[in-house]
Amino acid sequence: MVNRFKIEWQLTSSSFLLVIYALLAAGCSHDNSERPVVVSAAASTKDLMTALINEFDASSDNSSHARIVVNTGATSHLANQIIAGAPVDLFLAANLAWAEEMQSKGLVAESENLLGNQLVLAVPNGNGGMVTNALDLLDNKVRKIAVAGENVPAGIYARQVLTRLGLYEPLSSEGKLVFGHDVRSVLAFLERNEVDAGVVYATDVLISTEIKVVQRFEPDLHDKIVYVVMLMKQAEHHLAAKDFYEFLQSERAVRTIERFGFTRVRETALQEYR
Repeated sequence: MVNRFKIEWQLTSSSFLLVIYALLAAGCSHDNSERPVVVSAAASTKDLMTALINEFDASSDNSSHARIVVNTGATSHLANQIIAGAPVDLFLAANLAWAEEMQSKGLVAESENLLGNQLVLAVPNGNGGMVTNALDLLDNKVRKIAVAGENVPAGIYARQVLTRLGLYEPLSSEGKLVFGHDVRSVLAFLERNEVDAGVVYATDVLISTEIKVVQRFEPDLHDKIVYVVMLMKQAEHHLAAKDFYEFLQSERAVRTIERFGFTRVRETALQEYR
């Protein structure tokens, strides 16, 4: 079947915004549903989003032929783009704090707690640092440990885990911590064998053949990992955007969500996680 949706992954914020404004200008018509659907999604969901869009395209839920344009990156960076005026229809954030920030600024029409994930300690397959658990990170054989940036959800969760294990301060003072722009940057460090260990999501490990998990962190060591999907107010009357937003919450999407290692979060109110 011919894919009626063109999925475009933009690599930088500037190129993304330029492409979006050009597409919107080219797609302007009296029928709002004909313009592109613009989705900003947390970096860790890139592969999942590709699969879900393809599944949506092949389903009866696809009632229009609108193009879907996807921008992935650090949730904090994507959120700041939207606050600055980026014309985004759907936003999939990797934590509740940024979702609540969007709500507080009056930018959200509807929202749903959609996905769950697990935080893990991973190493390159060769495991040159001989890491078997987080306590091994203090060993002299371990030189560099990668985590996502401090404002990025994966980085926030990683810092919480390392702090509660009593490891963050000694690792920081020894200069062992390397910060990635987002969690996929951490994955890249691991795959290139540039670090001895890294804190990533369990779903990141599933898409790589170059790394392995040595420890799964208990969920009580960090805030609950919840991805929130938001239909932005600018998309309230965009038929294709609303159809895709509803599809993401459907039972038909659950099998794909679970195939990529995520869990489907059933609670719907942000307040339930505060």
